[in-house]
Amino acid sequence: MVQHIRRSQFVYTYGPGSFIEGTNGPRIILRPDIGLFCHINPEDFEISDQRISQGLLQGGRVFRLPSNAELRKPQGGYIYRTRAFPEWKLCPKPHKNQSGDTFSVLYRGTKCPHCGSDAGHREAIRFVRACPMGHLDDVDWPKVVHAGKEPCSVQHFEWLQTGSSLSQVIIRCPRPQCNAWVNLGQAYKQPWSCSGRFPEAEQLGASPSRPGCNCDAFIIQRQAANLRIPVLQTLFTIPPRASRLHLLLQQRPVSDVIIADGGIGSKQDLMNKLKNLVNNGRLARSVYEEIDSSGSEDIEQAIQDIRKSVSPQYGDLLSEEFDALLEASLKGYPPQRSAAGTVLFEVNPHKVKLVSGPRHRMRFRVVPLDRLRTVTVQVGYRREVGGSGSSAQLVDVSFTDQNGDRWFPGTEFLGEGIFVMLEEGAPDFACGAGAMWKQVWQHLDSDKYSADVFRVAGRHDELHPLFVWWHTLSHFLIRVISTDSGYSSASIRERVYVNADEEKGGLVLYATQPGSEGSLGGLISLVPRFEDILRQAIDAAEICSNDPLCLDNHFKAGHYNGPSCYGCALLSETSCEHRNLWLDREVLLESAP
Repeated sequence: MVQHIRRSQFVYTYGPGSFIEGTNGPRIILRPDIGLFCHINPEDFEISDQRISQGLLQGGRVFRLPSNAELRKPQGGYIYRTRAFPEWKLCPKPHKNQSGDTFSVLYRGTKCPHCGSDAGHREAIRFVRACPMGHLDDVDWPKVVHAGKEPCSVQHFEWLQTGSSLSQVIIRCPRPQCNAWVNLGQAYKQPWSCSGRFPEAEQLGASPSRPGCNCDAFIIQRQAANLRIPVLQTLFTIPPRASRLHLLLQQRPVSDVIIADGGIGSKQDLMNKLKNLVNNGRLARSVYEEIDSSGSEDIEQAIQDIRKSVSPQYGDLLSEEFDALLEASLKGYPPQRSAAGTVLFEVNPHKVKLVSGPRHRMRFRVVPLDRLRTVTVQVGYRREVGGSGSSAQLVDVSFTDQNGDRWFPGTEFLGEGIFVMLEEGAPDFACGAGAMWKQVWQHLDSDKYSADVFRVAGRHDELHPLFVWWHTLSHFLIRVISTDSGYSSASIRERVYVNADEEKGGLVLYATQPGSEGSLGGLISLVPRFEDILRQAIDAAEICSNDPLCLDNHFKAGHYNGPSCYGCALLSETSCEHRNLWLDREVLLESAP
């Protein structure tokens, strides 16, 4: 049976090590080199982006999930192999033991040992075992049931359930001479030994690898949100690498030639080199012909752009985006259309609008981003189980091909956005909640905040009150746009920029998914009405249905939020880059624009 998912779902929701629910039960998605790239080449589905590959991934490459049509497979055929998981099943048919108790059967095998029912009368058990290091395995039910005793050799148990809570489930050994049992509610709360297994890394048909692990594992429902939290990183395509020609020259065989051979300075030099790549089968002729159709001046400029070094620091890459947006808001981009093909970033300076805040303390520059390309890569995932929080280890989802290149799953979109910055005025954080955030930012206690909650390693800009101010404003703008303009809040994403040293910042609200809520101009059409949207956002921040409880939740050291909750400021996880952290209505209202 086949389960269809979108390319973006594979990155944003699923990926290696995640569960997908099929018609015949749950299955685990294997690592791409095992489940997908057995007979196809990842280079055929590469996403070219130099800032991500050379910067974020330090030489890694990004692939996208191919479609059935691209692989010339029927729509009902599978292209990505998975493995049935977990192995233990529950036969829900009522059974009776000698004592007259009615129970279901927990077993491992192809058929229920009591009634012989096959696949039509069974369901996969809802519980698995996981640890903060990322390991995942079946629950060791014999050990759980016989806790403190030597397990029996039986591979099935009686499942007695008298209510809906875990504490109302008793799992019992069927052997009368043993009669060991366990309360599932108690077993769920306590730690168990970890097997050290990564089922997504095991070859199909191979026996499970259980090398062991020193970390405690915990029983958890396989559909729990904290069982697998994908770690995503997104970058915008910005000048100077912002045209179709740049994308073609960033393809790995082409960029390797440009960077390695410093003698290439003209179009003719480049085309001679690329012709050799075509003859050797390393470059598609269609790519060669598309590059050749560009003008000499555009190619020579693009060669210089490709040779510019890329910082490996995520913070530097975000600063580059912020600077590019600031410059584009003043000069526009591109000033005139070139022959370099489709542009991937476009700002018309004549559409920029200056608006005043509702209290006229500040003046905003609102910039429509007519074209915006995003590339999102999944670098790994965390299993935040057992209340581990900061101890959850990042599990790498990449694989290495036969040439030694590392590949990561990713997705790219073209869409639109709105860039908002302050033209005049600035928030004042001299007192109140803003002063408290600033004090915590200046005197960070690393014991109170784990490093992985900040988006840039070694920096904690999210604790700066200016970041909190912009982030909170971003959330209320998205909520207003979703209710006032017909967008769903989940279709709009945010990016917050802050330069803590210079105390300047801004935000981008963007929609890049395909369809009516993506790239059809609906978002940038709101720019002429942005003054009214801004006023509604500030008004919405003043009242919460959970007040006074929400407003009494003041920020202090060790907290991640001030007054903010699902009734006022929180958004869906697809919209917020920061997992709904670093929000405070007080900070926004004390320095409202």
